[in-house]
Amino acid sequence: MDSKKTDTTNINYLTANKLLQENKLDSSFIYFDLASDEFLAKGDSLNAATCLIQMAVTLYMEGDFYGSQETSIEADRLINKENPSHAALLAYNYNNIGNAISGYSDHLKAIPYYDLAIQYSYDSVTALSYENNKAVTLSYINNYKEASEIFKKILQSNISSQAEYARALSNYANSHWRVDLNYNPLQDLRKALAIRQKENDLYGVNASYAHLYYYFKDRNQDSALYYARKSYALASQLNNTKDIINASEKLVQLTQSDSSQHYFKIYKELSDSVRIARLKASNQYAMIRYEAEKSKMLNLQLEKDVLDKDLHLAQQRMILVVVVISTSLGIVFFVYRYNKRKKELQLEADNRIKENKLKTSKKVHDVVANGIYRVMSELENIEDLDREDLLDKLEIMYEKSRDISYETEEKDLEKPFSKEISYLLKSFAHENLKLFIVGNEEELWKKISPQNRKELLPVIQELLVNMRKHSEANELIFKVEELGVALGIHYIDNGIGFPAEIKKGNGLMNTGNRMEKIGGAINFDLTREKGAHIIITVPFE
Repeated sequence: MDSKKTDTTNINYLTANKLLQENKLDSSFIYFDLASDEFLAKGDSLNAATCLIQMAVTLYMEGDFYGSQETSIEADRLINKENPSHAALLAYNYNNIGNAISGYSDHLKAIPYYDLAIQYSYDSVTALSYENNKAVTLSYINNYKEASEIFKKILQSNISSQAEYARALSNYANSHWRVDLNYNPLQDLRKALAIRQKENDLYGVNASYAHLYYYFKDRNQDSALYYARKSYALASQLNNTKDIINASEKLVQLTQSDSSQHYFKIYKELSDSVRIARLKASNQYAMIRYEAEKSKMLNLQLEKDVLDKDLHLAQQRMILVVVVISTSLGIVFFVYRYNKRKKELQLEADNRIKENKLKTSKKVHDVVANGIYRVMSELENIEDLDREDLLDKLEIMYEKSRDISYETEEKDLEKPFSKEISYLLKSFAHENLKLFIVGNEEELWKKISPQNRKELLPVIQELLVNMRKHSEANELIFKVEELGVALGIHYIDNGIGFPAEIKKGNGLMNTGNRMEKIGGAINFDLTREKGAHIIITVPFE
């Protein structure tokens, strides 16, 4: 992807493009990020946007569709939509947003972005490519009529290569027979297949096999099975995981039970591996950007240290001049007052920094670290992984981490607190742990202020994390009761218990701090020979 007047003095940009040509996507991603910052520092928003768009395309290719969409939207803010010379870059970016949204299966919302890509495209050839993407996405939502019209328009244009012509012809035939009952697509489908075989376009050949399979699926199962097997064999030869999954799914529907189980096993294993690979890619590139931001902060701190040294030298020179032109008494008084005030300001600044660091580290531990461990705990005990549920939980952790990074308050819980407690406890349960919940009534929880309930939830979560990591318990009792003017919470397990002297780590220290903050208390019963008994008291409003 090229942009207008690229700054050839940006070494990071040149390095990124070189690595991209060598297909070293993760390394090129890092240098495009550095190049983007360098362009922004020079006020060159267009080239900064170019870098961000290439990063977004890399994320799309690696299967991180949400990260790709977010990065493309970030780039969109830097492009001047009123400048005609920026139109091609806008079109390219909108096409990637459409691809990313369609990638996570929200096909209907992808269509407007393809329309924007077509609107801003700078030549007819590029526009046809974007129209092809739109038509394919329309097919995904069964809008074959509009898709067929677009493919027909592409067919009637001046197509430069046989491979492109065969793609348009096969796509047209695959969509048109679904809306025109008088149209027989076999001649066109087989013609497109023959062209692709002649051109040695193996990926195109596999697409033709898929189109022929769909045509014969409800007409002739023997023919459908023939093309499904051809597709599976070619996909295996090309080692194309996506096509192998699609072909396996078709064969599961068409073959007898023994073969069906074989193909279903392949389908399941590959689907799981793709899902895990996409999750790893998402984490990998998120960490790359995190490390880049961390490096920027360190550089800023170094710059600040240099400026502080320069300022200190300047202050010394000023004091020397004052010594020369002022009386001894005036100089002593001024230096005394100046240094005293400076130390006070420095002490206040240091205290604020320490307080903010402590607050952030507590939030990261209580909200993010324990939350991730909670999701991991659930995953260990779920045989059938629910992709949507996993994504929802990871999105919640993502939003909470963003709230911490932007120093925003977490949103109040919308569901009853008793249900939130019950859900939290059950998320740490597993087949080897019996869980007993006693007295978890909403009326009791309502006697505690919303802010105190909010502080209490991470405390309970910390106890459960420690239980899961260290206790070796197979039985857990969680009891809630009214104790006069306070609420009593009992955590009891039959694990290995506490040592004679408890060495509190950051997690347990945080629980004590939180209880002190709300006027409550947490006590550890060290008299038990086996197991753990922890009593939490929280005052009523």
